[in-house]
Amino acid sequence: MQKRNTLEEDMHRILAKSDEQNTDGQEPEQGIPSIDEPAPLQDIYVYIVREHDEAPDQPNDAGVIETTLAPKKPSLLTIAIWFFALLLPLASIALQLSLAFHPFIATVTIVPQSQRITLTGTVHLGRVIAPLTVSQSQTIPTTGKGHQDAKAATGFITFYNGQFTAQTIQAGTILTGADGIHIITDQDAMIPAGNPPSYGQTTISAHALQAGSKGNIQAYDINQACCAASVLAKNISSFTGGQNERDYQTVAKADIDNAARPLQTALSESITAAFHGQLNLGEQLAPLPCSPTISPDHQPGQEATRVTVTVSDTCRAVAYNTDQLQREALLLMTSQAMRTVGTGYHLAGKCTVVVHKATLRGATPTLVFSSVSTWVYDLTAKEQEHVKALLAGKTKQEALHLVQSVPGIAGASIAWDENTKLPKDTRSLHLVLITGL
Repeated sequence: MQKRNTLEEDMHRILAKSDEQNTDGQEPEQGIPSIDEPAPLQDIYVYIVREHDEAPDQPNDAGVIETTLAPKKPSLLTIAIWFFALLLPLASIALQLSLAFHPFIATVTIVPQSQRITLTGTVHLGRVIAPLTVSQSQTIPTTGKGHQDAKAATGFITFYNGQFTAQTIQAGTILTGADGIHIITDQDAMIPAGNPPSYGQTTISAHALQAGSKGNIQAYDINQACCAASVLAKNISSFTGGQNERDYQTVAKADIDNAARPLQTALSESITAAFHGQLNLGEQLAPLPCSPTISPDHQPGQEATRVTVTVSDTCRAVAYNTDQLQREALLLMTSQAMRTVGTGYHLAGKCTVVVHKATLRGATPTLVFSSVSTWVYDLTAKEQEHVKALLAGKTKQEALHLVQSVPGIAGASIAWDENTKLPKDTRSLHLVLITGL
C-alpha cells in the first residue's frame, strides 16, 4: 500500500540522520551497529491508534500519528437509577405540600326528612264574566228500525129505517162499497121506527174486512139498501187507519246523542275561546256549570230517514288571579303544615294549586281547589357542626350509623374509603344537603 511505503521511507530517513550525527568525531555508542556494518534484523512495531480520512484538498502531515480515546456512554439502567433517585424525594415533598395546603375532604351527603302535605279547600276569589249563549245544528241519517203490521181501516156506518117498527141489524153484517171493499159491522144496530117524513136511524162502528190501506174508503162509498125492507146503510165519513205491512227507518236515541256530542264539544271550545278573550293579564278561567239544551226535530221511535239536532249552550265563567290564588293557598297550606309537621321545616319547591270547579252564590264566586306541597327539615348551621363533630375520626360505618340517628335526617351517604377513618378535623368534613325536589 502507498501509505505503508511512505511510513517505511520516513523511518529510513530518521535512521540515516542519526548515523550522520555519529560520524562527526564521535564513536558510535556501544550496542548501536554502524551503518556500514550489517545490522542484525530487528522488529519494528508501528501502532496505529486512529486513522483519519484525509480530505483531498488538505496536505498530508507526514510523521504525525493521532490518537483519540472514545467516551464511554452510560447505560439505561444507570440513567433510570439516577432518575428515580432524584424523582422520589421531589414527589414526596410535593405530596406533603399538597396535603398541607389541600387536605383530603370527606363528603357527607345528607337527605333531610320530608313530608308531603295535601290540602283541599275553598277560597272566595275572582270575578264573574257575563253569560254567553251559542247554538249549533247538525243533520245526520237515522239508524233506527221500525216495522208496521197490516191494519184494517175503521169507521162508522149509519142505518136508516123507513118502517113503522124498529129493526135490529146483527153485528158482523158485511156491507160492500162502490169500489168493492167489504166492511163488517162491529156491533148490533138497533134502528128505531120511522116517523114520516123522518126515518129512524142509528150509527155503529165498523171496519174493513181486509187489512191494508185499501180499506180507507171515502165517504158515501157505502150507500145501499140492506138487511131488511126499507133499511138503508151509508158511511157518511171516510174510513181511516188502514195500513199495509212494511219496514221503515226511525230515529234512535243514539242518533240524537251522536249528533249532539260533537256539537257540545264545539260549543264548549267556542265559549271557552270567547271567555279567554275577556281575561286580564295574570288571570285564569274557571267555568261555571252550563245550561245545555238539545232539540231534535224528531223524537226517538218516530219514523224518519234523517234527524236534525240543535244544541244551545248558555255558560258563565269566573276569572281569577293566579298569583292571588297562590298566596291564599300558601297561607292555608302553611297553617296545615304547622299543625302536621311542626316547626323546623321549610317549603321545598312550589306549592302546586289546582282549581277543580267554581261555584257562585250571589255575586261572589267560590273556587274549590286542591294543593300539594313538600316540606323538608331545615338543618341549621349549628346542627350541621354538631353532625361534623359526631363524625370526626369515625369509621365510615360508625359515621353512617351516627348520622342516621340524628333527628331530622332520613338518610346519608359518605364518599370515603371503608377501611380509613374520617378526618378528625371537622374542616375536612363537607356536608351536602339534598333539599331540592
